[in-house]
Amino acid sequence: MNQKNDKWDELLVKTCGLTSPGMVKSLLSIKECETLLALISKANGNFAKANKPFNGLKIFKDRRQDNSQNERFVNDPPHDNEALTTWYKRFFQGEAFGLIMNFLEVYENEIVEEMAIHVAPLLEKRGTPWAGLSTLFFMGDYGYTPFGVHRDSPGEDGILFHLGPATKIFYIWETDVYNKLTNHAESYHNVEEILHAATPYILEPGDAISFPDDMYHVANTEEFSVSLVLDYRRGAKNTIKERLIKEMLKVNIENNSLLEHVDESELLSALDFQKESEAAVTRLKLRLGSNGGFDKKSRITPFTIDLAGTYKLKAPFRLNVINQQENKVLVFSRGHEIFTRQSSFLVEVIESLNSGESLNLPTLNIEFVPDSPSMTVFEFIIKLGETDVLEKV
Repeated sequence: MNQKNDKWDELLVKTCGLTSPGMVKSLLSIKECETLLALISKANGNFAKANKPFNGLKIFKDRRQDNSQNERFVNDPPHDNEALTTWYKRFFQGEAFGLIMNFLEVYENEIVEEMAIHVAPLLEKRGTPWAGLSTLFFMGDYGYTPFGVHRDSPGEDGILFHLGPATKIFYIWETDVYNKLTNHAESYHNVEEILHAATPYILEPGDAISFPDDMYHVANTEEFSVSLVLDYRRGAKNTIKERLIKEMLKVNIENNSLLEHVDESELLSALDFQKESEAAVTRLKLRLGSNGGFDKKSRITPFTIDLAGTYKLKAPFRLNVINQQENKVLVFSRGHEIFTRQSSFLVEVIESLNSGESLNLPTLNIEFVPDSPSMTVFEFIIKLGETDVLEKV
C-alpha cells in the first residue's frame, strides 16, 4: 500500500491536485490489470443478462456508432471466464470496433471492491466527492476515439487506468490552443490536422493519466486494448442539492405532522430545516463512505449464512452508523440502509467488524428467540450479507 500511496502522491503532484494533465507509470500492477480485465468481462456478461434498455452502452463499428450491434452484444456477450481478447475476436471477426459502457459498478460488485482498494489513498488525500465515484470503460482497436477530439462532462474529472494489452497514446490540447485551431468546435474529427499542437502521453498497461474535465483530448488505440476510467464526480450545485434534499426527507420521516400556519420568518425553524439539512449532509457522507466513495450502491445478492462460519468485512468497506429514535439504529452498508434494533451486543459486533476483526458465528452463542439481542444480530448479519459487504474466512 505504501507504493500505491507514493504513486498517488506522484500523480497529485504532477497534476497539481487533479487540476492539470499528468500521468504516472505503473499505478496498477500487471496482475491488478488482469484482475480488472476479468471483472470487466464479467460485468459485460451481467449487463447482457439484465436485458434492460441499453443505457450507457455504445458500440462503434467502422468509426460510426451502430445501435444494431447492441442487441447482438446482449445475445452474445463474453461467456463466463472468457477473456475479452478472445471475445472481441469472436464477436467482431477482425473488424475495427469500439465499445463504451458507463456505470460498470451497477453490473458487478467486485469492480467496486477492487477499485475501492486502489483509490482509497486518493480519497484519504482529496476526500470523497459529494456526487461520488463512478466507472466506465473503453475497449477496442478503433484507432482515434470514434467521436473525435472532445472534452468530458462538467464536473467529471477522469482518471484513466490503462489495462492493455496494447499501448494507447493519449493526446491533450491546451484549451485556448484547441479553440484557435478549430474555431471553438465542440468536437473535431480531423485529428491529424491538429495533432502537432497536442501533448502526447504513451500509456502502457498499469499506467494512469488524469486531466481536468474542460481539456480537449483524444486517444489512439491501433491494437486491441481496454481502459477503465474512474470519474471523480464533483457534481453541479443543484445536483448536490437534490441529493441532500432526498437525504433530508429521510432524516425524521416519522415526524410528519401537519404544519400550523406560521409567519415566513419562522417557517424554516418550524420545519427544523437547519438541523435536518445538517443531518442530511451527514447521511450523504456516511452513505458514500460505506461504499468506498462510489455513488451506486451494491447489487443485492442472495446470501446463505453458515452458522459455523467466520466472516469479516471486505476491505476497504466499513459500516457507518446513525442512532435513531426509539432505540433503533441505521447502518449504511455499501450504500444501502439497514434499520435494526439498538443493543450493546449489536454495537460490539459492528465495532469488531469495522476494526477488521473476524466474526466467528458459533462464539456469538445466538439464541433464536424473537426480538432477543442475539436474534437481532443474526438477522443483521444476513442483511449485511445481502449487500455483499462480507467475505467468509
